[in-house]
Amino acid sequence: MIKLALLSAWHVHTHWFLGELKRSDTDAAIAVVWDDDEERGRQIAGELNVPFESDLHKVLYEYDIQGVMVEYATMKHTDVIIQAANAGKHIFSDKPLAVTVEDCLKIKEAIERSGVKFLLSLETKIVGAYQQAAEMIREGKLGRIIGAHFRRTHGALLNPGSLPSRWFDPKETGGGVTLDLGCHGLYILPMFCGKPKKVTCFMNELYGSGLDENSTTLIEFENGALASAYTTTLVPSDHNLLEILGAEGHIVITGDHEQFLLQSEHVPGYEKIKPLPQEEIWDNEEMPIVKFVRLIESDKQYLEGYGIDTAILLARMIECAYESAETGKAVLF
Repeated sequence: MIKLALLSAWHVHTHWFLGELKRSDTDAAIAVVWDDDEERGRQIAGELNVPFESDLHKVLYEYDIQGVMVEYATMKHTDVIIQAANAGKHIFSDKPLAVTVEDCLKIKEAIERSGVKFLLSLETKIVGAYQQAAEMIREGKLGRIIGAHFRRTHGALLNPGSLPSRWFDPKETGGGVTLDLGCHGLYILPMFCGKPKKVTCFMNELYGSGLDENSTTLIEFENGALASAYTTTLVPSDHNLLEILGAEGHIVITGDHEQFLLQSEHVPGYEKIKPLPQEEIWDNEEMPIVKFVRLIESDKQYLEGYGIDTAILLARMIECAYESAETGKAVLF
């Protein structure tokens, strides 16, 4: 069995990811919980029926574990992850890894020095419809990519109590909706458009949370494609929308795969835009926490698209977005 330590239950994803791990066919489980908030840590340790340990050093060096699941406050990731790497423990981290490239590079140095395995939880990448769209682009079904748009929305600020108060503390989170929810667009759009060149971001606060609540990030890519990532916590329901425009085709995906609309000069029967049959839309892949366990069992250090370089790309996109919003200027990637 692969035994993991849960490093904090700070993140709202914690129970979701633990549930996915339990439902999977992997032989892996949480063996111990650490948290700097003892009450929070003891509560989830009780739910899991495992020990709570307040001393991180003991968790890393005295418990029989192979890896760690980091669900800690984003602004506190760096020190904890470096300690885990130095202890030779494989690392799963919720996103983003850090809010600066500088911190990500410190983590990378520790990971590569120790040789431990690392996976960043980028759960939007597992959506089968998005992977299918990326494959169509690689096959040339849309021709040259001209532009794209990704929308990710959430109603947290219209539903008081749906997120814990710590979610609005910049000392814990490092930012608002652009960082937390908007980051999905920041790492998904390069899947379709290539390497970013320049970033411009507009964000504002409308409901007094103290953080950015409403945000649009515009990205110019090296291949000339233009894309936008819109995110907000100010709408009644959660929803995703992806649109990709090519010189020879067009894709629109609503939700994760509620509807997949395709127009392509290279797919017979789709000369005009129409939906793909549901049975032809790719299934979602396994959740990142499950991928992490399989990575531990493999001979690889990273999983393509979820590794340390992807984490650094995301951190740089976040840096550029906040710098642009603050200065009112475009920022070179």
